[in-house]
Amino acid sequence: MSVLARVGTSLVVAFVASRALAMGIQETKTLLVKSADGASALYEVRGHGPEGGGSLGYRIDGAKRGDRTDYVVSSTFSPGNGSRPQTVSAGECARRVAALTAALAARHFPAVATHPERCQTASRDDIVTVTR
Repeated sequence: MSVLARVGTSLVVAFVASRALAMGIQETKTLLVKSADGASALYEVRGHGPEGGGSLGYRIDGAKRGDRTDYVVSSTFSPGNGSRPQTVSAGECARRVAALTAALAARHFPAVATHPERCQTASRDDIVTVTR
């Protein structure tokens, strides 16, 4: 394959990949707090879909690569028809918050409170709060 053909192929692949990313879910991650020993970090992670809806979750990142756990507590991505159904039930949300609470305690995160009762609300904001 000639150099020109390879460059052309690379440009097409890059263009297609960039279009796919532009149409995909965008994620924002906000650091909430680090563990007492600084080895782990707790993030709030929000997903934003191209057709509406979104997700809310919490992520614990550890010191080692691959030491990451996500706890998705809300997901209202549109299935493409304009609706935004909640796909994480209140019960499943509460179970995930309980697992997150246990993981936070095991890793010694300071000044973090979880609120599983907020799984009953539509927005589910502030399921995790940090007092400084």
